[in-house]
Amino acid sequence: MNPAMLEGVRARFNDLVGTMSERDRSLFVGLVVFVVIVTLGGVTWLGRGRVADARSRVSARRAALAQVEALATEHAAASREAASIEERIKARAGEDLPAFMEKAAQRAGVATSLASVREREVSNEGNLQDKRYAVELKQIGTQPFAEFLHAVETDGYPLKVRSARIRSTAAGGVKSLNATLEVSAFRVVDAPAEGKGGTP
Repeated sequence: MNPAMLEGVRARFNDLVGTMSERDRSLFVGLVVFVVIVTLGGVTWLGRGRVADARSRVSARRAALAQVEALATEHAAASREAASIEERIKARAGEDLPAFMEKAAQRAGVATSLASVREREVSNEGNLQDKRYAVELKQIGTQPFAEFLHAVETDGYPLKVRSARIRSTAAGGVKSLNATLEVSAFRVVDAPAEGKGGTP
């Protein structure tokens, strides 16, 4: 607004106020003050709301970033662990489970109790093959059985004992166990072609 227009507005305002009674002038000034206060209050409230909203968005984005960073860290750790497991599996690729079980039974001194190691099923998930076996042990003592399991599970062979069915027997007054273990042996294989997979 240029000075001439500002001066005109001021003159008209003075004329308006000059013609008012003392009571009207007080009411008018009060109204102007009220409008100014309400306007300033509205601007302040709006500004605070926008600041609070901006802070909320910043906080949400920081939380999302922290979650992404945590997931990235977990993914990196899982990838390293998977690579380590794959290397251990590949290191024993030339030894099948029946041969390994025979050696473990010999080390535990229960070779005569290892009755059979029979393959039951094979399944693939990606490039990991899970070949399941039924391992039967006959007339084995409790302590030798524990030693055999320890030898099997601590050797580093890529396997998992999934279940065990154990029956106590007595022959000639001597108590022993008959046990059937369900064991998974793992092997890294070529990944199946797209659209193929599952159990071969």
